[in-house]
Amino acid sequence: MSEKLKSILLIVLGNFIFAIAVVYFVLPYNILSGGVAGIGIIVEQLSGISATIVIDILVISTFILGYLVLGKEFALKTFISSIVYPIFITVLSYFPYHIEADPYMIVIYGGILTGIGLSLVLREDASTGGMDVPSIIMHRYTGMPLHIAFFIVDSITALVGVLVFSIQDVMVGIVFVYLYNSVINKMMVPKTDRAVSIFIISEKKDEINEYIHTKLDRGTTLVPVKGGYTDENREAIMTVVSKQQYHNLEKVIEKIDKFAFVVVSDAKEIKGEGFTYDIRV
Repeated sequence: MSEKLKSILLIVLGNFIFAIAVVYFVLPYNILSGGVAGIGIIVEQLSGISATIVIDILVISTFILGYLVLGKEFALKTFISSIVYPIFITVLSYFPYHIEADPYMIVIYGGILTGIGLSLVLREDASTGGMDVPSIIMHRYTGMPLHIAFFIVDSITALVGVLVFSIQDVMVGIVFVYLYNSVINKMMVPKTDRAVSIFIISEKKDEINEYIHTKLDRGTTLVPVKGGYTDENREAIMTVVSKQQYHNLEKVIEKIDKFAFVVVSDAKEIKGEGFTYDIRV
């Protein structure tokens, strides 16, 4: 299976899981989830317009906004989501199913499914459209961690729900937002607060090293190593990258040399250029 086809399938799967969370958890229980689903619920309560219709309109509108502000590359990566997500929402709405469960269980499992769906899409450098777009714009232009940008935008949406819902509903909505953003944070990168340390042994060391320098703007250290089995002398790459850069590097290493030996570990504390102070120019 080609990498492009695999990426497309993961984006479609992520949107499908996200749509399941919205149709069977968020909308039936009026959870102020943030995002277009949360806005759809608020608008439906204020105007009577179906939340599904509101979601479809917002996804298309924010896709256009993303194209204008974030450019063609973003539009191409998000185009699939902007097509399949409204379709999944609409189709699943024709197959209603009421889940009989404790409301708190609905919030927990709905939040987990939402986080998994969004993470699958975001890991492919794509977006589901909708309120992802303002979050990505905030991330792009402020450097704010993506999951924090998501939490801020979606929390604001949930807070607006006080216009038509009770304070308790708003509080539940914020818990839901926190849950799925926690899942996104865990799935996007290894468990670490700030950065990861990476040790790479590859036959194509120079290409990987060049990518880290030119695309990630990070330094590397070449460490002499000797194979215990082959008795060969080589150089390994050691680098530290931010959590936002890790996933891109992982994919590039896989593309350049799928047989590369890579060790990733938590960087508990990082001091130095590019982390505790700006890179010198």
